[in-house]
Amino acid sequence: MKRLLLVIVEAAVELVPRELLGHPAVRKHAARTGKDPSRMLLDRSYHHAAMRRLEDSAKRGRPDIPYHILLDAVDSPLYASGGLGLYVSTRDGMVLEVGERVRLPRSYHRFVGLLEDLYVKGIVRDSAGNVLLRMRRASLGELLSELSPDRAVLLRESGTPMALEELARELSASDRPLVGIGGFPAGDFSGEVLGLFGEQVSLGGTSYSASLLACRLIYEVEKALRPANA
Repeated sequence: MKRLLLVIVEAAVELVPRELLGHPAVRKHAARTGKDPSRMLLDRSYHHAAMRRLEDSAKRGRPDIPYHILLDAVDSPLYASGGLGLYVSTRDGMVLEVGERVRLPRSYHRFVGLLEDLYVKGIVRDSAGNVLLRMRRASLGELLSELSPDRAVLLRESGTPMALEELARELSASDRPLVGIGGFPAGDFSGEVLGLFGEQVSLGGTSYSASLLACRLIYEVEKALRPANA
């Protein structure tokens, strides 16, 4: 395996929808933080009352989910060695690409501010001009087409049962495998997402958090790639 591509799918990340900009909960949060409400991330912790009127609200307003996945992933040896590509496909049709040697903020609130800046600026570079983070408008289908994996697997509770260790071994035998992990708190993937993944795998009857699932997957792939005498 040259590189594992990990895509956080349908991530519950989006700017506050236009129809909620005038809601008291949104206005109060904007006033307290000194932000333009139209440039704030939707966050259930602050906007719960406003979100009641939103379609599919149970799957929205949780930027902490992709944050915890990415925070652990960039700490992994697989990422440090260049063997892990990280992408976030958001609820509102954006793609976040994580570059190499990125150190994400340890504070969730700083991470939110970073994402909000990316919605405006689109890119973050280091002092040498290297791209650390890039955000652009693209659908999940467009992203998958660009990445051109030789195997694409969606982790889904109702998928075909497979042991995590077995999946990791199979992924490590591929040249450019891609794994999709849900970045939302409840419910199932949309029909559009399911149509993009012909292979859907369940890792058991237990429901794991997305961040734990990602950590375990990365660790098992690292083990599968380790030389037998290591």
